[in-house]
Amino acid sequence: MEYKDFVEYIKENAAYIAGEGGKITINHVIKNNGREMDGLVIMEKDRDIAPTIYLDSFYEMYIQGENIKKIIRQIETIYRENRDNITFDVNILKNFDTIKDKIVYKIVNYKSNEKLLEQVPHKRILDLAVVFYCLLDNCGGKSATALIYNNNLKNWNVTIDDVYKAALKNTPDLLHSRISSMSALFDKCGVSVDGKEVDLKDYVPSDMYVLTNETKINGAACILYDNVLYDFAQKLGKDLYILPSSIHEVILLPKLPIFEKNELVNMVREVNTEGVAADEILSDNVYEYNRNERLITM
Repeated sequence: MEYKDFVEYIKENAAYIAGEGGKITINHVIKNNGREMDGLVIMEKDRDIAPTIYLDSFYEMYIQGENIKKIIRQIETIYRENRDNITFDVNILKNFDTIKDKIVYKIVNYKSNEKLLEQVPHKRILDLAVVFYCLLDNCGGKSATALIYNNNLKNWNVTIDDVYKAALKNTPDLLHSRISSMSALFDKCGVSVDGKEVDLKDYVPSDMYVLTNETKINGAACILYDNVLYDFAQKLGKDLYILPSSIHEVILLPKLPIFEKNELVNMVREVNTEGVAADEILSDNVYEYNRNERLITM
């Protein structure tokens, strides 16, 4: 069965899960770096929100030989286990005044997200794009997020500058930045090599630092926070190299003669190829921060 037929089969044969008066829809979503996914949305009667269950992994199970009826039962189990975990008030998304204090930003690769950027408000910075999303309170101390689309701005009757202004204020306040030395992160972490315990921190340059936010999700955006790079560069007394290790974090290095930019670029590209999930890659380029000009360049 081809993928599109699989999706249609699941939609038709899982309809019973929604119950009488409910409905099932397929939501085609463009994720980061151009990844496109189909999500099954099961909406029971009198509910106004439901979890999205993405079908790509289930199709992989199917082509590996899993029985499709068993797959539908697994989808039902996942739905019933999660349907009551989404408890935020969806009405706050209908009005800009009720959501503006929860609007934040993240950064993604511009070229890899051209299709997505047609649908969402954004600001371009170098080879990156700043996009916006809402942090939504949820039960159990967890949170959900909602990407902001062009249609949201139209419904709210606001401009991208209104959203950008809100995000500039909220993001550093809601998602505090954190800088840690790489050696500290690997402190007391060891591996066995040829029968001997090796301390990983001994193999990490002491001049490497990780910048992210306190959630460690979409933390690369911290490079845009006011004074974060400036204060850190002043502390080191050096300008900085910024290595985009993923959308979640960057590595900061003082600009020292021992670090050659071409070698750093090669390292970033090698790590992106071998060690970073495709939908978490931020960039293949290395950035420079000039503390006198307070400017990031490529």
